[in-house]
Amino acid sequence: MPTTSDVRALQRSRLTAVGLGTLRAADAGGVPAVVARLGAVQAQEPHSSAWGVAQRLARPATLEEVQAALADATILRTHVLRPTWHYVAPDDLAPLMTATAPRIRRAILSAEKPRGFDHSLLPRRHAVVAEALARGPLTRKELGAVLAAAEGAPLDTWHLGQVMMHAELDLLVASGPVRGKQATYRLLPARRAWDEHEALVHLTRAYVRGHGPCRAEDVAWWGGLTKTAARAAVADAGLTRHELAGLTLWTDGDLPEPAPAGTVRLLSVFDELFCHDLKGWPTPTRDGTPDRWSFAGIVAVDGLIAGAWSRALKARSVEITVELPEEPSRRLWAAIEAEAARYGEFCGLEPVLTRGQVAKGTIG
Repeated sequence: MPTTSDVRALQRSRLTAVGLGTLRAADAGGVPAVVARLGAVQAQEPHSSAWGVAQRLARPATLEEVQAALADATILRTHVLRPTWHYVAPDDLAPLMTATAPRIRRAILSAEKPRGFDHSLLPRRHAVVAEALARGPLTRKELGAVLAAAEGAPLDTWHLGQVMMHAELDLLVASGPVRGKQATYRLLPARRAWDEHEALVHLTRAYVRGHGPCRAEDVAWWGGLTKTAARAAVADAGLTRHELAGLTLWTDGDLPEPAPAGTVRLLSVFDELFCHDLKGWPTPTRDGTPDRWSFAGIVAVDGLIAGAWSRALKARSVEITVELPEEPSRRLWAAIEAEAARYGEFCGLEPVLTRGQVAKGTIG
């Protein structure tokens, strides 16, 4: 089994791979380039996931810049992979969805059958949705009204959600611009068809490029694939194999240069650094962490979990609470202060940093 020193060395390499190591002065490509580099970014918490993208730039992007990328469709937000909400680059959406949609469809059948969801109605309903969105982005509520008018009766919330989920899986729609606090859908342009195995290989390369060194099992977890399918895709992806610390690991070239020792990051909830098979990957600091940390941001030191953080947005400030298991050194606290300042820049608010217990259910 890998030792703690092995794990630290691997995690520092992974920090670099996921864009959290040394932050370069030139932010070429900005927000879309960050998303493309990672393959996809888990994004069910829009504010937190926006920070997860923004913080990977030397000058952190602002929340408004991430929202602008969504508005102009240089990144998209949709249900893909396991599935959950993800940011994805437009060029990656079709292969990622082709690789994962078959298993997603099979998985959601178990919920659809008892509730009598009628798949035969989807072509007609999707045609109504497409016609409405051809005139511009609409919220889910607005699309519900359009479908109700077409069918003479409203769909309940669950059925409407399933109709739109299938529209996403069919590459008909993805996210549009945020309107106030409401998300919208937009109509997607037609994309070239992908062979399923070709798409699986693309997914594998995308994950390993943005997360390696990693295992084939991690590819399976990220993509919601079987381990057999993931191993076959890894074998065909032209990757570089490494035998390290008793693990078979893969990269898209040489091992990434380790992040500088002592690298501290205030990570978003469900950050891509931890989007892998946690049951098998050696992360010893995850053992024994309070349950409330699962719903807060993570304080990472050298890529290992060292604490948690949460925030409260005020009119002119953002109150950041950091929970650490023991008194921090001056160097650690100074690094946390620097990260808090970057988060304040992202929010456009003055950061107010304190130590304390993060509340259960709060989002970092």
